[in-house]
Amino acid sequence: MSRIYIIIVCAILCGCSPVMEANRPDPIDLGKFVIGEKRFDVLAEIGNPVASAQDDGKSCDIYKLFTRGPEAVGKGAIAAGEIVADVFTIGLAEVIFTPVEAATKNSKHTVLFCYDPESKLVSVKESDSHVDH
Repeated sequence: MSRIYIIIVCAILCGCSPVMEANRPDPIDLGKFVIGEKRFDVLAEIGNPVASAQDDGKSCDIYKLFTRGPEAVGKGAIAAGEIVADVFTIGLAEVIFTPVEAATKNSKHTVLFCYDPESKLVSVKESDSHVDH
């Protein structure tokens, strides 16, 4: 009977950090955008910008994007490792993993996509500073 209680307690405690990891937003790979690509194709991939501006005669779209962090496979591996650690420590690993997950959450970065007069991509610039979301 005590084993059942241990399993129930473990199931209750084993969940916060793996769920936080699984719900972490996927980063946008800026390298997949090619110079000369049509603005329409960029919009189709990442949606509408938060603002637009002119920069040296070019039209630029301003985005706030997640550009860093683990992708789906990496997130799955991290979450699986956290689940295994939770099971072997009867949930005590959550004391470490949950604050770490909260402290390492992905941040949005300002990214400029600039286009020539024919709406073709001429540059992608990412800001080094992050934006809280």
